Formats: sequence, structure tokens, C-alpha cells
Amino acid sequence: MQEAEIKEKLVEFLSGNIQLDELNEVIDDWLFELRQKPDLTDEQELLSTLELIIHETQEGFRSSDELYATIMNVIELNNSEKTVTTIEFNTSASSEATTIIKGATPVRDYLPGRALV
Repeated sequence: MQEAEIKEKLVEFLSGNIQLDELNEVIDDWLFELRQKPDLTDEQELLSTLELIIHETQEGFRSSDELYATIMNVIELNNSEKTVTTIEFNTSASSEATTIIKGATPVRDYLPGRALV
């Protein structure tokens, strides 16, 4: 798996196309494969961080805002050009939209609890 595949799954999650449990399962599967090798890679470190934040969110130690902000940072990570990542949200959700703030700038609206199971 490549960084592009990781970002694709994260965008699917933010869009509401997959649930948090499914994202967590995919990350666990990728980590299982990576942990079979003795070397710690950047990819394994990124996935391990995501796995921890997902677990902490599911256990109530982190808010969904923190989870979404972390995922947004990962999506923007290593973008050498200043491009915009467009995330279209699954409109079948029936919740009030909330805005993720990065610094003092609104970054993205999302539907709270939409992807959390």
C-alpha cells in the first residue's frame, strides 16, 4: 500500500462513505502486514498514529473534532504544491454541519458522529 491509498481511505471516511470501524479495520490490516518486517517505516509510523487516535476517540479520550483535524492534517501531509483537497460529504446524513477550524481559519465542514459508530 502507498501513501495515496491511505489518503484515499481517509477521504472516504471524511466523506461518510465508510464508517470509523471499517477505516480502523483497514488500518489494522495494513499494519499487520507492515509489522511482519523488522524495520519501522514512515508508513507504519503514520498508520500507528492513526490507529492510536481512532482507538482514543472510540474510548472517549479524544473528541471527534480531534480525530477529524488529525485526518485532515494527514491528507494535507507532504503536499508539495498548494492544492486544494475537495471532500464531498455523503448527503444522506441528517445531522447539523460543524466546521473544523485549523488555527483561526475554518478548514472544512463535517457532520459530527456521521462516521463514528
